[in-house]
Amino acid sequence: MTDISADDEMLAHIRATVSPDTEYRSRLLHELKATHIVTPADEKIADELEKMVAHVLAGNSTEGYALTITGKSGAGKSESLNRCLDAHPSFKPFEGKYNKLSLSLRAETPPSTTLKSLGKELLISSGYEVAVNGDPDENWRTLIQRMKIMQTRILVLDEFQHVLDAPTSMKYMHLSNSIKALTNNKGWPIWLVIAGVPSIENFIDRDPHKQLDRRAPLVEIDDLKNEDDDRNRVEDTLYALIECCELSLGFVLTRDFLLRLMHGGIWRFGMTVHIIKNAIEKALWDKDWSRGRGKLTKEHFIEGYSRLARNCSLETNVFHVDEWHLIQREVDDKGRLVDAVSIKSRRKRAS
Repeated sequence: MTDISADDEMLAHIRATVSPDTEYRSRLLHELKATHIVTPADEKIADELEKMVAHVLAGNSTEGYALTITGKSGAGKSESLNRCLDAHPSFKPFEGKYNKLSLSLRAETPPSTTLKSLGKELLISSGYEVAVNGDPDENWRTLIQRMKIMQTRILVLDEFQHVLDAPTSMKYMHLSNSIKALTNNKGWPIWLVIAGVPSIENFIDRDPHKQLDRRAPLVEIDDLKNEDDDRNRVEDTLYALIECCELSLGFVLTRDFLLRLMHGGIWRFGMTVHIIKNAIEKALWDKDWSRGRGKLTKEHFIEGYSRLARNCSLETNVFHVDEWHLIQREVDDKGRLVDAVSIKSRRKRAS
């Protein structure tokens, strides 16, 4: 008899108790999540990772270096980075002769990062099951030993801007020096991949000895532009995501709608895709939905945008108003659209 995990057992229970339509929709949601749209950033990141792996394979490096990936919140940098890492065969963990081996160790940098909190996060990510020590320096030494045991050569830290938000300058210096020291760790140099908002470039700039500066390639993920290439990319993305969920577009796709969509996503590809996925989810649960006959409508975009913008009013919903270009929003640290300025407010300011 094959053992079944508790998670698998619960999923089997859910599958057996929900309606056939709910189970069917769950498959479509899985496809929606799994569908990744290749972007120009993917090629740049994949190329830099390939170079990094080549340096590791060469075996003659006495020190590693840092690859920095930057983009505004919602630009899609985490999605691109994770896809490139998952797609590269060398980054897949495997069972070695004595224990699990992994070329890289990945973690999302926790808010208000300290050496203690980051060390704990990385030890947990490495599968370390022993109680974490109260001494942050001891944890860091344990982490280095764990990386040696797992043959880990590359440390990937997402949301790296949290390092810059260390509670005090002393804790920041302790943390940043510990991270940088990994690259020239005697006998076991570590390569870094750090991803975050543009301010993380300061991590390199703040190095008083410029030890990382001369060997720190930078990949910048730019905003979308009102140009043919970007409009076509958004259009292709929309149709690809609709197709994977067996929907059809219930309205004529115009240049104005594409610009409205890109503006709603504050001209960032990841945020724009997020709006499309929200609208598709609304369409899948529309009362008129049926298998293979569902339609994605403008109303679904109004609802999907509202969900991302914390239930915004119709007056500040870019998919509802005619003068959508007058509505401006930003992104908070949870990836939600906030700080809308309505058309009415802008007119008052102008008068």
